[in-house]
Amino acid sequence: MKKLILRKNLSEESPHGDYGFPFFLSHEILSEYEHASFEVHWHPDLEFTVVLEGAMEYQANDTVYILTEGCGMFVNANVLHTAKSYEGQDCSYLVITFNPVLVFGHENSTIENAYVLPVIQSQNCPSLYLSQEVPPQRRMMQLIREINRAYTENGLYRELQIKGRLCELWTLLFRELQGVLAEKDSAGSKDILYLKQALNYIHSHYSERLTLEGLAASCNISKSGYCRFFKKTMRQTPFEYLLKYRIEKSIPLLLSGEYNVTEISEKVGFSGASYYSENFRKYMNCSPTEYRKMHASS
Repeated sequence: MKKLILRKNLSEESPHGDYGFPFFLSHEILSEYEHASFEVHWHPDLEFTVVLEGAMEYQANDTVYILTEGCGMFVNANVLHTAKSYEGQDCSYLVITFNPVLVFGHENSTIENAYVLPVIQSQNCPSLYLSQEVPPQRRMMQLIREINRAYTENGLYRELQIKGRLCELWTLLFRELQGVLAEKDSAGSKDILYLKQALNYIHSHYSERLTLEGLAASCNISKSGYCRFFKKTMRQTPFEYLLKYRIEKSIPLLLSGEYNVTEISEKVGFSGASYYSENFRKYMNCSPTEYRKMHASS
């Protein structure tokens, strides 16, 4: 099973390309991830997705989209995003991720100041749904497919071909975003800052006894305010998220064979083995022992 490598603050650890050419393309299949979903995360790079087949429920910050075949998505720098299966369907999709320096060339250039920073620094455009029904957006997705061809064929001038299409892609995106860029920044961005703080705290302290008072204090807000923004942005309560995260962190310990169920439950913050097993079954559809046996040979 695939798994994203994340730091405690939810930023993705895997590099997207290298210093010489900071660009990465991948052909993903959602079912190759545990539970046909990838974890909520962010990165300073820009990301475009095009769905090739199937469908998925995609969330960028607190907005949820249903992406079906032929649709796409732009996700801005530093935006939290995650996806999961939609109505039991698998999903095959292309993803390109790149550092904006490929578009603007060098720091403080006219292109950076006029066309890139206004997008990256805006709170109003964390994401954009791309539709085949909108001609500029249809062209954007065509460009992503052309980039895919140039990348996979690995022929002469590959980097130049990719950079040229990225610049055209950015030009089209910038035009599509003119309306939202002219608006005053949204107040909802504060919830996203709180969410990053909240998830970072949970990921750093999940093995400890956590209370709502302590969780709210980590963001310096009230308990009701904490529950409100968490439920709004994550579509689950903080303790539902915490339970699932503890289960996920227990799996490597379970598969290592070094610890019994009681020891594992204590290491990931559960009050006892029975409560751990009850929640493990609810989330994984089997007991910890059954899961260990099923994966013993792999």
